[in-house]
Amino acid sequence: MNRLSFSLLLVAFTGLVVALSTGAQVYYYISFTLLMMHLVALASVLTALLTVRATIRCPRRSTERGKSFPVQATVRHMSLLPVRSIALKLSLPGDVGAPDEMELTALPFVTKTYDLSLAAPHRGLYSVGIAGVSVTDVFGLFTLTNARIRASFQVEVLPRVRELPPMEVKGGEDFSSRFTRMTEDNASPSDVRTWVPGDALKKVHWKLSMRKRELMVRTYEESARPDTLLLLDLKPLNTLKSHSLTVEDAVCETAAALASAQLKQSFPVRMPLMSARPTEVAGDEAGDAGKFVRALARVSFDSPYSFEQVLLLGMRRMQRTASAVLISPRLNPRIADLAMQLKRSGMQVTLCWISDSQQEEALSLLSLLEVGGARAFRVDPWGEGLTREQIIGKEAVHG
Repeated sequence: MNRLSFSLLLVAFTGLVVALSTGAQVYYYISFTLLMMHLVALASVLTALLTVRATIRCPRRSTERGKSFPVQATVRHMSLLPVRSIALKLSLPGDVGAPDEMELTALPFVTKTYDLSLAAPHRGLYSVGIAGVSVTDVFGLFTLTNARIRASFQVEVLPRVRELPPMEVKGGEDFSSRFTRMTEDNASPSDVRTWVPGDALKKVHWKLSMRKRELMVRTYEESARPDTLLLLDLKPLNTLKSHSLTVEDAVCETAAALASAQLKQSFPVRMPLMSARPTEVAGDEAGDAGKFVRALARVSFDSPYSFEQVLLLGMRRMQRTASAVLISPRLNPRIADLAMQLKRSGMQVTLCWISDSQQEEALSLLSLLEVGGARAFRVDPWGEGLTREQIIGKEAVHG
């Protein structure tokens, strides 16, 4: 019952009192008419609500963040009494408030189909569809809702993947000698060959060389190539939900873009995701980029570990790591110090700070990282994200 319905009931009651006091029949007619309007309105809403059937269908269950995807909604009711409208309550991707309502007109016994286009503002896995149906009578006196009428499907909103150049290990870095040692497994000699200038003497097979009267050297099985390690800060943000979703999108899209760039050049990539349910994604070629994008679409920012703990855990497994990319919406002296420890260990370090803040302390930490030889970027979650120009510029500085 709304304000109009209450007002008309008050008029009907007043007319009835006047009719009983004066005996004038016209007031009886007015009161009776208003009461009948309420009864018809309530009956029409109830019968329509009990007989309405609503479905929703989506031909495509995956889309990219920022794009729209088509859906079809069908409505049918079997009430002979007229109603003004039927409203579908829709749960949408990335919805942080109450479900949106879509008001429809539907004749009795006629199935109406509506083509809709729903936006996908944030990455994630969402249950999208009808979360209830409301019916309003022709007089606008009653609007009743049946929350049990539901129809939904799951839609996967993938992070946008920007085109970025790969971050390669440059010649002359401390890692180059460590790379040479790692790519050969000295415990697994695989064959021998004739010595050529430049071969180390420790590889010479002396017994075979004396037998053949020429220098022969051992060859060894090559271990897996050193890889790029992506470390993400999945600790929940203590801020507004809409703000958190935008920052989470930026974290995931930065990781997706960098992983895709490395894989296109056949640089192996590992990405441990230290959320409440830890998992790891690994790939060696461009075809594996989809695994990273899907994992980043579904990952939850509910990690029980601080980013500092994630970095400490990651240090224990970096024997074959050529470069480490740290992506976090937080930047403090401890994180910067751990990044420099990684840099001093011989690997190439890139830190992406996801923030629109201009805090002097944080900006000075970025400058210190750059002076120490690490790459450091500030990525605005409301801007373009990490750009090709930023990376090329940094590569030129550190190359």
